Amino acid sequence: MLVNLANDLTAPLWRLLWITAGLAGFLYFGHVLMKMHRASRFPGQHSVTLGDVVSVALVAATMVNLSAFINATWNSMGKGTITYGPISYSGAAGFGVFATAINAVLTLASIAGGYFFFKGVLLLRRATAAGHTSHGADDVVWRAVTHMLGGACLVQIDDMIDRFRTTLGLIW
Repeated sequence: MLVNLANDLTAPLWRLLWITAGLAGFLYFGHVLMKMHRASRFPGQHSVTLGDVVSVALVAATMVNLSAFINATWNSMGKGTITYGPISYSGAAGFGVFATAINAVLTLASIAGGYFFFKGVLLLRRATAAGHTSHGADDVVWRAVTHMLGGACLVQIDDMIDRFRTTLGLIW
């Protein structure tokens, strides 16, 4: 059941992530354009700073091009291009009949990594929102960066497993 779930839902869940991220990016950028329009119509009542516009525009561009930014994040940590599809981990072959189940779990974890990266971008947008303050209780930018880095690592979980295994000298 898990193998069928992973095989049947991999492409639709990635597509849903790209569509959701693109739509959110366009909406955020449209929102900042509306704020700029209101500020030009009512100069004394609404104010928009250059920092508001640029920060939201950068976050919106990140959302619209989410797959490229996941790939760029992975390239800053590793090497190679990310493939968004079912994972076929070479180390799973040693587990016999459980190899397909292991690959299915890794595929679902990879998809979850994409959604964690998207959550990191949403947290980054929250950190750039005008008037956001945490009063020292929560560092939103740090949480955003960790979500983005962790999400990129999860997207390439088979490569990360091999790297951890090699680094720690594990053999299975």
